[in-house]
Amino acid sequence: QFAKLRGARVLGVASGSDGVDFVRRLGASEAIDGKRDDIVAAAREFAPNGIDAVLAFVGGKELTRCLDALRKGGRAAYPNGIEPEPRKRKGIRIKSYDAATGVREFERLGRAIEESRLDIPIASAFKLEDAADAHRLLEKGHVLGKVVLRAR
Repeated sequence: QFAKLRGARVLGVASGSDGVDFVRRLGASEAIDGKRDDIVAAAREFAPNGIDAVLAFVGGKELTRCLDALRKGGRAAYPNGIEPEPRKRKGIRIKSYDAATGVREFERLGRAIEESRLDIPIASAFKLEDAADAHRLLEKGHVLGKVVLRAR
């Protein structure tokens, strides 16, 4: 959503038809099923000279295919903890990151949400004492949206 708000055309790669519908609802210009569709072919149709950037949330062969679609000089970012980590490639900058935390970061995100009217989809909400149930849901995988713990 942030990329779209900055004027970028976004190709979303999701898993399953529900995932494809989900990323379209969030504003992707185009969306494909990375488990079923040919990521590189779809990316080349979307951006014939190659994709400028990849923001990955999963590793493995789907991430490798996304990196294959990057143009020379393209960039990719992924959160630390993605397994397996992508291998370095000549002519492409690949960087891992950790989430920034702190009051300043939360205030900045809050302002961005309010000003941009971002859609923050909630998949499930749990009472704090049910955090183990929330974890089990996440461990199953394929959660579309945020899993929230309510402190009150």
